[in-house]
Amino acid sequence: MRSRLFPCLALLAVAAGCQAPPARMRNTVSANLEQRTGYTVGASAAPSQVILPPGLEQGQPLTEEQLVLLALWNNPLFQELLVELQLTRADLIQAGLLPNPELVYTFSAPDKPFKYLVDFPLEALWLRPVRIRAAERENARAAERLTQTALDLIRDTRQAYADLLLAQERVAVADQSSELRSNIAKFAEKRLKAGDASEQESVTAKIDALQAKQDRTRVGFDVTLAEERVKNLTGLAAFAGKLPVVPQAPLIAAEPDSDALVDEAVRTRPDAVAAQVATEAAAERLRIAKLGWIRVLGILDATSGRKTGHEFSPALRITLPIFNRNQGLIARAEAELEQMSRRRQSVCNQIVLDVRLAHTRYRQSSAELDVLRKTIRPEVDASIRRTQKAYEDGNVPLLIALEANRQLIDTLGREAMLKADQRRAWVELERSVGRRLAP
Repeated sequence: MRSRLFPCLALLAVAAGCQAPPARMRNTVSANLEQRTGYTVGASAAPSQVILPPGLEQGQPLTEEQLVLLALWNNPLFQELLVELQLTRADLIQAGLLPNPELVYTFSAPDKPFKYLVDFPLEALWLRPVRIRAAERENARAAERLTQTALDLIRDTRQAYADLLLAQERVAVADQSSELRSNIAKFAEKRLKAGDASEQESVTAKIDALQAKQDRTRVGFDVTLAEERVKNLTGLAAFAGKLPVVPQAPLIAAEPDSDALVDEAVRTRPDAVAAQVATEAAAERLRIAKLGWIRVLGILDATSGRKTGHEFSPALRITLPIFNRNQGLIARAEAELEQMSRRRQSVCNQIVLDVRLAHTRYRQSSAELDVLRKTIRPEVDASIRRTQKAYEDGNVPLLIALEANRQLIDTLGREAMLKADQRRAWVELERSVGRRLAP
């Protein structure tokens, strides 16, 4: 009797002891991201909780690093996507569970004191490792995809920070333009009183100065718009105060080799790894589909016996694959595997395009900025000094002075724009490669 009960008890022990392996969770994404960029995801907070850095309420300026950490800790959309890890972990736990054995009991009757049986689907034992491998790969895919999402969020935050600095620089340029044009208007007024200029010339200079003040008013609101975008990305949308930031040092970085960056990104970027893992998961699902039609039911049947009245006898119930061999699900799994393989190639092509475009844009903005700083800016600075002095002395007409002033303002605005373009291109290049590049 004990020898016949042992298989049943062993089977129940196996079913009770099956546990899913540990899942890739939030800390895996955080460690992945820290290795690539130096940033961490941070601990999970309540949906309504916002983590504020000390000093923000007192108006202390924030650095780019602090803004990125705020985005990773507080951005609502990113925190929502992180919950996907819990969903894939639940799928992994479910894949490791075995079905419960079932008991059929027949009440006693004359000449048949007992009749009951216990059955268990034996195919679950060899399908369990396949299901776990498929779920593990889906969990790994989710972790890599969320790492890529974090890289995208870092890129967006750093570019929004560059846009905010650009808006502030435009305000400074507008202030300088307003001051220069006001000085020209004052000189025109003095020359009018001295009889060296016409009234039309004085009015033209005054209108030009007023237009400069209007431009200053407009660009002032650009700072507010840029601040709101930074607040939205960092989860500080409810913060009503000003968002002071630390001005960034000029970017000085050697031009990296694009071919080496492309080769690295295709191999290591998180979405490329996620596409590879998704293909492996599709292959495991195809194996499950090919074996899914098998049904082998192990039965321990206790019938009325001569010794105890409930003696066990083993039995099997096996599905005969005459009509249904899971052809539909197999065909679907094969199509999904081919789809994942082609998607992997699409991701690789997109990565190559991302890196090459970002690299070219960085080279373009760096080259333009170098020409402006070394050749154009010195000439414009010298020209504006000469022209202002000459106009004050009455040696050049008003139009020459206004044109020199326009050239200076255009040059300053162009320099601010090129610095922002260079910074945005560098940030995009780091995101395209999938890691922080050493400046």
